[in-house]
Amino acid sequence: MTGVSGRISNQVVALFNASDDTVDMVQAMLNASGLDCLIGCRFADLKKGRTNFSRYIAQHDPRVVIFDISPPYSENWAFFQTLRDARAMDGRGLVVTTTNKKRLDEVVGEDSAALEIVGKPYDLNQIRTAIDAALKRSAATRSD
Repeated sequence: MTGVSGRISNQVVALFNASDDTVDMVQAMLNASGLDCLIGCRFADLKKGRTNFSRYIAQHDPRVVIFDISPPYSENWAFFQTLRDARAMDGRGLVVTTTNKKRLDEVVGEDSAALEIVGKPYDLNQIRTAIDAALKRSAATRSD
């Protein structure tokens, strides 16, 4: 696991993604905005059981978890749902990203609520806005 900074933050964001380029882009944005981003845990490592999701989340206590859903969409969406519904996610914000929202929505048969990330500068603004909203939801559920 790599953190973007040595500072202590109560606004840690965990990022589970298959694309190193996307990780680099989101990590740079989070670093510039003062959030700590945990990386080093790939979505595939969760699926293959190399990383225990609940233990990882408990150890690092992120306020927001970002999942990137890549092909094969049906398989990865089903696995994502098990993680999303895990007790470890209680009180945490959630952001879902993908590189092809239209296709993901078709495969899952509903609006995935995923942000489409293709590397454009405004994508970072969308992610930041989604993280801010997820942080607010997380804070509200933790104070209940």
